[in-house]
Parts: sequence; structure tokens; C-alpha cells
Amino acid sequence: MLLKVQLVIGALSVILFFLTFELIRKGRLREEYSILWLFTGIAIFLLTLWPEFFLSQFFSRVTGIFYLSAIVLVAFFFLLLIVFHFSVVISKLTSQNKEMAQRYALLELEFKELKKSTP
Repeated sequence: MLLKVQLVIGALSVILFFLTFELIRKGRLREEYSILWLFTGIAIFLLTLWPEFFLSQFFSRVTGIFYLSAIVLVAFFFLLLIVFHFSVVISKLTSQNKEMAQRYALLELEFKELKKSTP
């Protein structure tokens, strides 16, 4: 049973890894946003290849978490990092959008005033 779970999770992590590269290649995903997705795929793949090394010795002794729970925990941690990263990016884009809208409004006002002042 554990081997089947390892194979399925390993296959999904390889698919995630290659899908990320394909989206980068097609220009649909920027490199700066893909780093955490690539690390997620690599980390989960390594956990499925050597679960006794990564999970049994570290997670089981420290937390008492079993194999499948540890993989879900690691995946959740990386997805949490991805969501946090996107929140930072969205906040930055919101600020830039607000600043651009304000600059546009000022330029439009100046243009209207300039248009009224010239005969």
C-alpha cells in the first residue's frame, strides 16, 4: 500500500515539475513566480524517493507524524509559502496601480487645463 502511495505522489510531483517548466517555456508563468512551485515539486519528489531518510528520521522523531501526513504537511507548507508570496506581489501591484491611476488623473487634469488655455 505504501509503495502505491509513493508512486502516485511521486508521479504527481514530477507532473507538477514539468508542468511548471512548460508554463515558463510558453511564457504563461514568470520565472520569479515559478521558483516556489519548482521547489515544491522537488521537495515532494525527494520525500517520495527516500521517505525513510527524510521522514522517518526527522519528522517521525520530532513530531511523531507518519509518512503520508508528513508529505501533506510539507506540501501544505510550500503552498502556504506560495500564497504568501502571491499576497506580497498583489499588494505591490495594488500600490503601483493606485499610483498610476493618480498620475493619470493628474496628467489628464493638466491636459484639460492646457487645452482650455490654448486658443
